Amino acid sequence: MELNWSSLMFCGVVLFLGYISAQVFNLLVSFNRKFRALRKLPQLPSHWLYGHSRELNAESSKSFLDVSTRAMEELDAKVFLLWFGLFPFVHICHPDTFKQVNHKVLTKDTSSAGPYRLLQVFIGEGLLGSNGKKWERNRKLLTPAFHFHILSGYVSVMNKAVDTLTDKLETAAANGKSVDVFPYICRSALDVLVSCSLSNEGNFQDNQNSEYINGVQRILEIHFQRYLKPWQLIDFLFYLSPTGREMKRLCKTSRNFTETIIRTRKEELKKEPSIKEKRRLDFLDMLLTVRDEQGNGLTFEEIHDEVDTFTFAGHDTTACTISWTMYALGLHREAQELVYQDVCDVLGNETDVKTEHLGKFSYLTQFIKEALRYYSPVPAFTRRNEHPIEIDGYEIPSGTGIIVQPYLIHHNKNVWQDHNEFRPERFDADNRDDNEIYGFLPFSAGSRNCIGQVFAMNEVKITIAKLVHKFEIMKDPDHETDIRPEIVMRPSNGIKLFLKKRQN
Repeated sequence: MELNWSSLMFCGVVLFLGYISAQVFNLLVSFNRKFRALRKLPQLPSHWLYGHSRELNAESSKSFLDVSTRAMEELDAKVFLLWFGLFPFVHICHPDTFKQVNHKVLTKDTSSAGPYRLLQVFIGEGLLGSNGKKWERNRKLLTPAFHFHILSGYVSVMNKAVDTLTDKLETAAANGKSVDVFPYICRSALDVLVSCSLSNEGNFQDNQNSEYINGVQRILEIHFQRYLKPWQLIDFLFYLSPTGREMKRLCKTSRNFTETIIRTRKEELKKEPSIKEKRRLDFLDMLLTVRDEQGNGLTFEEIHDEVDTFTFAGHDTTACTISWTMYALGLHREAQELVYQDVCDVLGNETDVKTEHLGKFSYLTQFIKEALRYYSPVPAFTRRNEHPIEIDGYEIPSGTGIIVQPYLIHHNKNVWQDHNEFRPERFDADNRDDNEIYGFLPFSAGSRNCIGQVFAMNEVKITIAKLVHKFEIMKDPDHETDIRPEIVMRPSNGIKLFLKKRQN
C-alpha cells in the first residue's frame, strides 16, 4: 500500500512537471514566433535582454518621449518597435498607419501591464478603459448626456467659474510679479467639471491646497513611473512598497470624494417627484436615470466608475490644454493680439461668452487647435489586438501592445510642414486637409473618440476668450518650463506668466 501511494505521488509529480514543461515550451514557441515577426519592424538597435529600457530615465517621464521621437526621426518610418526589456510595443507615428489601426483594433490595452488596467484602482472600468459589449452599451447610454441642448446649459456655469479665475489671477498679479497659472487653472477646471456634471458647488478655487487635485497629480506621476521601473508592474510587489501603499491611500480618497456626491444625489432624486422638473439635467442625473432597451439602468459601481472617469479626464486634460494655450499666448504676442481682436469682434460689448458666440470665433479656434497640436494634452494612448493583423505590410501577432502617439503624429515632418513652428493659420479653413481627421488627434478619432470633446472645447474657448479679453499675457523670461508627458502633458515646472490688465 505504501509503495502504491509513493508510486502515485511520483506519477503525479511527473505529470505536473510535464504539464508545466509543456506550458513553458508552448510559451517559448509562441514568444519566439512573435519575436521573429516583430523583429521585421523598423527599430533602433537594442540590448538582447534590456531592450531600449536602459535609455529611459526612471526619474524623467520625458525620456520615453525622447526615445520615441529619436526612433521616429532616425528610422523615418510610419510605424516602429521599441522593446521594454523583453516586452515589445508597436508605436504608431503617422495618420495613414493610425487609420489602419483604428479600423482593425478597437480594444483598449487592459492586459496585466496595460495602462488602463493599472488605472482601474483609480477610476474603475468606465468608458476610458472598458471594452466590448460593456463599452458599446455604456457609450450608447451616455451619449445623450453630451447633446447640444445639454451642453448649452453649462455655458453660464463655465462663465461664472472663469470670472472667479480671472479675479484670482488679477489679485495674484497685482504686485507685478509673474504668476504660476497652472494650479489656478486646475482648480478652475475642477470647479467647472463638478458644477456642470455633478451640480456640486465644490468651490475648489477658494482652496489653494485641494486634496483631490494634488492626489490626482500624484497618482498619475506614480502610474507613469511604474512603467519606467518594470518590477513595479507586478501588483503584489508594488502594493507592498511605500509607493504602492501611498497609491492605495490616494485612490481611496479620490473614490470617496465622488462616492459621497453620488450617494447624496441618489437620495435627493428619491425625494423629487420627477427628474424632469429639475431646472437643468446634468451628467450625474443622466447616469442615475438612464435605461437600456431592456429597462436596465447602470449599477452603482458602473455609475461610480463613469463619474470618476469623467471627473478625472474632464478636468485634468482640459486644465493642461488651457495652461499650454496660455503659455503659447505668452510666447507669441503678435498672434495673441489677433486672438484678442477676434474675441472683441465676436463679443462686442458683451462680457460673457454665450452659446451663439462659440461657433463664431475664428482665429481663437485656430490658435487653440494649434496649441492642441503642438503640446498634445494626451501624448499617447494604447490599444491591443485580439487577433493577428497586418499594418503597413508588417505582421502584428495577437496580444501585441500598440501605442498610438498623437504627439509624434503632430510632430511628424512628413505630416505637418514646419512641425516645430507654432502657426495657428495652418487650421484656417482654406488650409484644411485630411490631416485634421487622422493626423490631428487631441481627442483621438473614430468610434472611440473622446465623448466629452465638445464640452472640453467649449470650456477652453470660454476660458481663453475671457482671459485674453482681460489680460495681456507675457511669458516670464526668467522661468523655464518643459513638457512632462504622463497620462496627460503636464508642465515640468509650472507655467509662470506676467498678466497685465487691459484698458478695455
